[in-house]
Amino acid sequence: MLLHLIEIDDVHMENLITVYIPTKNRLDLLKRAVNSVLSQTHRPIELIIVSDGSTDGTCDYVNGLDENIAITLIHNDTSVGACAARNQAIQVARGEFITGLDDDDIFLPHRLATFLAAWRRRQESGLRFSCLFDRRIINDGDSVALWDTQASVSAEQIVQSNAVGNQVFTTPQRMKDAGSFDPAMPAWQDWDMWVRLIKTGGPAYSIQANTYIMDISHEFERITKKSSEKIVRAAHLFYEKHCQPGDRAGLLYSLAGYDQIRLTLSDLGVMLRSKHAKFALKKIRAGKFKMSLANSIR
Repeated sequence: MLLHLIEIDDVHMENLITVYIPTKNRLDLLKRAVNSVLSQTHRPIELIIVSDGSTDGTCDYVNGLDENIAITLIHNDTSVGACAARNQAIQVARGEFITGLDDDDIFLPHRLATFLAAWRRRQESGLRFSCLFDRRIINDGDSVALWDTQASVSAEQIVQSNAVGNQVFTTPQRMKDAGSFDPAMPAWQDWDMWVRLIKTGGPAYSIQANTYIMDISHEFERITKKSSEKIVRAAHLFYEKHCQPGDRAGLLYSLAGYDQIRLTLSDLGVMLRSKHAKFALKKIRAGKFKMSLANSIR
């Protein structure tokens, strides 16, 4: 079901930014996310909310929104999954630009305006690029940390680590040109998409600002809480789709960042022969590895 609850005034299409939020039965978190979009200093905005099988009053809440932005509700009676929900939003997006927001995260008020200004400056430079990303603020409930980023990410760099994060700012057409989010990926769906986006459109550039709060303090699932089997399976699929043998050490380093993952002795041997050697030695000294000669990624 697709409902354009509040239509776009054709006069205000210039600089229109689409924000999409997929959600399923997390109404309280969704309200907080939506409020952060409504608090943006930039206008015009198109907000697309994909209710993926929600039964908690999500649709009633969205239907009751009466704001000065365009709002579209997509409701799936049966859940199709986060990837397919994102793809549904991208296909109907009417903005000149597009960016996503997870329903448990928060935009700071200047996020969209900062992205748009940075995009226009990047356009004026004449250099090829695919998307923009930012630093982020991570809240785990006990402390708040700032996640720094490198200035740019190339096609060669993105296959070794997701230095971009979980959201980008780009155009709907560029996302379509890169292909859809892949529902076959049990994790790392955003990383998989950014690889294709950067390969087809050019490097990604950081706006070097903190405009996004990632909330990992709640009890609902994030990738950091997914089973080790799902994460390792995602790593295998990612390697098959995008990587060369020389990229293994970078992927292993990404795997090792999850508390539920234990690398093998063979994995650490690969890392010892790479720029991640110090990290591998630290794991060995701490005894945080599996006594196995199997390769986690092959």
